[in-house]
Amino acid sequence: MKIFNKEPILFVRISLVLISAILGYLIGKEYWHNDLLSYVGLLFGFTIGFIVVTVERSMESISTKKILAGGIGLFIALFITNYVTYKLFKGFFTGNLLGYITYAFVNFVAGYLGLIIGLRVSDEVSIGGFANKAHHLNLKDIEGKQDKSESCRNYKVIDTSSLIDGRILDVAKTGFIDGVLIIPTFVLHELQHIADSQDPLKRVKGRRGLDILKELREDKNINIEFTDIDYPNVKEVDAKLIAFAKEKNGKIITTDFNLNKVAQVRNIDVLNINDLVKALRPILLPGEMMTVVIAKEGREKNQGIAYMDDGTMVVVEDAMKLVGSELDVMVTSVLQTSSGRMIFAKINYDKEQVAN
Repeated sequence: MKIFNKEPILFVRISLVLISAILGYLIGKEYWHNDLLSYVGLLFGFTIGFIVVTVERSMESISTKKILAGGIGLFIALFITNYVTYKLFKGFFTGNLLGYITYAFVNFVAGYLGLIIGLRVSDEVSIGGFANKAHHLNLKDIEGKQDKSESCRNYKVIDTSSLIDGRILDVAKTGFIDGVLIIPTFVLHELQHIADSQDPLKRVKGRRGLDILKELREDKNINIEFTDIDYPNVKEVDAKLIAFAKEKNGKIITTDFNLNKVAQVRNIDVLNINDLVKALRPILLPGEMMTVVIAKEGREKNQGIAYMDDGTMVVVEDAMKLVGSELDVMVTSVLQTSSGRMIFAKINYDKEQVAN
């Protein structure tokens, strides 16, 4: 029952094939009164059901307009063929197997031609209709529609970590992210679960993510969409994100290191907010001047600690007793570590004396 609840269409397809096979068996047994031919009827019914299911699955990627046009063409062709040829082949029906085969072949060919003609007419009408409309549109209107169509295919999938981080809002407001920011339902569920957590820290993070999401949605300059697409057979949210991005040919916006690596292995483009921040850090060389505010005392004697706007720690010599002061300092060295970057500096006494 669990499988049928998840895949009702699969249950319907299997039922159709089985019913076709049973009907074929019963028809063969009723009309031919032969056990061997009854099994031939079963095989024939199973084949017909399988063909119908195969055709139905192949039609999933065809537009409704094409299906309708093809169906009309098929109906007209079969109607005309049966009306014209029924009397012609009527004499062959009485116990004449060749007559049945010929009649079936003519109907098959006519139906096929009617279907193809209907599909071709559908294409011609679509192209002609677009051409007629194009005469009434100026170049700006056409370019606008093309840009919008391209934008709808340029998906940026937002994960939970980037919403909790919050910097996605500032980046989106700058307009550097083009296309559509799309948020699947399973990301919303995970964010809601974090916001309802018993852990106070997780609860605060989850509510912050919901607040960021609300601001993104309310900003009219940000193109954001929500989708109900889910993958019930996949448990991990990261795996669902990768499957969704793969299906939509989109990029993932994240701050999650592990998700970043897995997505790259799966050949999915990742927009990592942390990488963006690192790329935008100002390049400082020894001897350059900067202004900082001493935030706290350092671990070593006489050291004061300041922070740049991007969170980079600045260690200032002889600034331990100047906590809260704004100082002009000169960079002495820059140390790049696995956890980030550290800048060492000393107070620019010449400029401080001039200011005093």
